[in-house]
Amino acid sequence: MRSIKFALVALSLLALLFPVKSQDLHYSQHVYNPLYYNPAFTGFIPQRARVMLNYSDRYRQSLGDEGLRTVFGSADVNLPVGVKYDNNKFIGIGGYFYNHKRGKDAVVDNVAALSIAYRMWLDENMQHSISAGFNVSFWNRNYNYSNLQFGNQFDGIMYNPSINSGEGSSFDPVNVVDGGLGVLYSYDSKSKFRGYVGASIFHMVPDALRREAIDLPFRYNVHGGADISFGNLSLLPILMFDYQRDALELYTGAMLKYLIKEKGSSPITFLAGPYLRAFKDPVGGLRLYTLNAIAGVQLEEFQVLVSFDNTISSSSVVFGGFNGFEISFEYNFGNAVSNRGKRIYCPAWR
Repeated sequence: MRSIKFALVALSLLALLFPVKSQDLHYSQHVYNPLYYNPAFTGFIPQRARVMLNYSDRYRQSLGDEGLRTVFGSADVNLPVGVKYDNNKFIGIGGYFYNHKRGKDAVVDNVAALSIAYRMWLDENMQHSISAGFNVSFWNRNYNYSNLQFGNQFDGIMYNPSINSGEGSSFDPVNVVDGGLGVLYSYDSKSKFRGYVGASIFHMVPDALRREAIDLPFRYNVHGGADISFGNLSLLPILMFDYQRDALELYTGAMLKYLIKEKGSSPITFLAGPYLRAFKDPVGGLRLYTLNAIAGVQLEEFQVLVSFDNTISSSSVVFGGFNGFEISFEYNFGNAVSNRGKRIYCPAWR
């Protein structure tokens, strides 16, 4: 069983190392990486500015101490079209950066993106809003050949680095430019129900070098969610559909939100709930992949969440049961709510 597990892991790493069928990052806390999934989320906040940090660590159980590690950070601002925040149109400006490492720094991606979005209210009651945005990203990929592992270095029992891989002795760094588009609709009833739905597409720059060296095909994403209030308790269902070449991922679940607000004290919000991730099985249909648990707390302008991923079904043979965690921090600041009482429902901020 150990030899089978290692062989499958080696093949998985091999698929990651070569530009045959590269895929984008997949976050468990995708709601809390909004600029990465849809540039229309840029500046889509009730405050003036936002800073977000995320750390993801996966597959150490199956890949050893290295695994897959990602450090992600983003910042964006919400600016009025005009002098004050009491008009109907806004511009969001922001960007993100992430550092993603595979194995023992065998493959390292550094990606930076700049995004801009335009948002407006659709009705006089300020319940319906729509946003459209785009981003431009700059991608750098580096290879550390001495830390690369290849399938033919498996000796029948374990990985043996002394075996000649037969591969080239070096891989040149890759630098490319890319882009994406997105739209987003949000509804706030001012009482019991709030919700959003959005769609985005990435890797729109027709760059032959990018296709050959990194080979990232178009990625399509559709996402939505709601906040259904029952007083101090709310239900937060979400659904995300991600499609890239032959890879399809469906992510769904719900969190419960509980608001504690005693007289004379700052409000505290607790959030917790399960999510399920499913993928397209090569032989057809969807197969459950992970069961994720997310929990967090929000205190005034600061929010922190932690999630744990547990592999289920036959995938656990390769990646084990517990296969990673994420932790994210968010800080919003600056009051942008006008004296006309306009609000905006931001799914990443409660």
